[in-house]
Parts: sequence; C-alpha cells; structure tokens
Amino acid sequence: MRYCLPLSVLCGLVISTMADAAEPIAIQYGKDAKQSLNVYRSAVDAKGQPLPVVIWVHGGGWRNGDKDNRAGINLCQTWAKADLVVVGLDYRLTPAVVHPAHVEDVAAGIAWVHNNIAKYGGDPKRVFLLGHSAGAHLVALVATAPNYLQTHHLSPKSALAGVMAIDTASYDLTSTRSLAVRKMIADAFGDDPKTLNEASPLQHARKNPDECPPFVVAAVKQRPEAVSESKGLTAVLPKSTLVVVDYPDSGQLVAHGLIAKDLADFENDLTRRLLTFVKNTPASAK
Repeated sequence: MRYCLPLSVLCGLVISTMADAAEPIAIQYGKDAKQSLNVYRSAVDAKGQPLPVVIWVHGGGWRNGDKDNRAGINLCQTWAKADLVVVGLDYRLTPAVVHPAHVEDVAAGIAWVHNNIAKYGGDPKRVFLLGHSAGAHLVALVATAPNYLQTHHLSPKSALAGVMAIDTASYDLTSTRSLAVRKMIADAFGDDPKTLNEASPLQHARKNPDECPPFVVAAVKQRPEAVSESKGLTAVLPKSTLVVVDYPDSGQLVAHGLIAKDLADFENDLTRRLLTFVKNTPASAK
C-alpha cells in the first residue's frame, strides 16, 4: 500500500509561532574532526513533551559539503523553530576516505542520536533523516541496508521513523548515468560491481522492502536521471511517496540547488509536505 499525504492535511498545516532557535550544541560522535554534529532546538522549552528529531545529511558528491555552511545552518535553524530537534551531521569525505566510511559515519551519528537525544528534548522513537544529493543516497542506504545500523545494535525500523531523500541520481550505482556522476561515484566507491551493488539503496530495498521505514522521495523534473531513480526506489518500497518538483526555465544544476535552498522555506509546497510527514508519522517500531 502506498503511503500518501492527505491533501487536507497539507493544506491545513499551520506552523505555530516560531521561537528563535538557540545556538547549536556541538558534539563529536567519533575521533575524526569530521565525525561531528550540531544539535539545534528551539530557544523555548517544549512543555515537557519530547520532540520529533530530524537529522540533516548534506550533499556534495561524497567529497564536498559541510554541516556548517550557510545553507545548512539556515535549514537547521528554520526546522528547529517548528517544534523539532534538528541535528546537522558531518561525515568523513573522499578522498580522505572511500565507501563504506561515509555511510558508516551516518550510522554512527544516528546511534549517537538514538542514545543521547532525549537529553536535548528529542524523542529517540521519532527520528527522521533528511538528505540532499549525495546525502540523499546516504540516508537511503542506511535506511535500506540493515548491516550499518546493526553494528550499533539498531535496525532501520527501530531507529528511524521516516526518511526524506531529496534529488539524487544515485539509488542504483550500477546503472548508466552522466559522466560527471560516474566520476564522483568512481572516486567515492571505486568500480567493482560487487561494491557498487552493495552501496545501492535500490538493491537493498528490493530485498527487504518491509524492513524499511516510510520514505518521501523528491526529485526535480529537470534531472531525468534523478526522477527515474526516484521512481525506481519508491516502486519497491511499500510505504513511500514520490514528489517531482518543477523549476521552469532552470537547468539541471540550478534546479538541483533550488530544491535544497527551498528546504528552508516553509511556504514551499515540498517543504510543507516534509514537515507534515514528520509531524504525522508514528514512532518507529520497537
């Protein structure tokens, strides 16, 4: 059964008066400088009720990007104002590391959140992942391939209430794609077919569709590869929604950047859908 977001709920979504977000709390979840995260929460206490948690995983082709860039900070601060605890997560990057280091770091960050976020007002049973571009690949992989979280005595369904994967063409690393994307994949994952298959969320989702948490998968219309791979992933996940966003008169790279920028705008339709997903999705399974 396809997971759907009721239009009445989307249209009726009202964000409460947003309090200013407090300064983020910096945490090291590993020994490497890149194994770090920031915890954002509203400057106003949440009346004693634990809040849903959103972990933001940035993009950058597995070799660039940072939780502390202006766009990432803006996104985390904005979402924290909507009665959420938000975690901006960094992970080690290529060329310093290659697969599976990136996704292992994401799993370790999730484990830290699961074990510690209650201290910061977050609900460890309502943890959501939000990733863009390479970050979308990583959140999809950690949520479909159980071995990464099993290292921390967790499973995708026990640790994650939902996943929001935004505009990547990399759910199946074995498929044909543009030269630029192939180069990034080769640098971060190599060219061994077995490794590429193991690092493909689509391959894991096909094997264990009922063991995956609910997904919202979005792609921009201007990127046919991203749309095709997003359709392929949602087709095999029983609890998933596909959203295709159109940026008329924009090229692929511009549209790819615009959808990331719009994640910090709660007047944007996709972002409102994602917030509704977080607010309305039940807690993860025990």
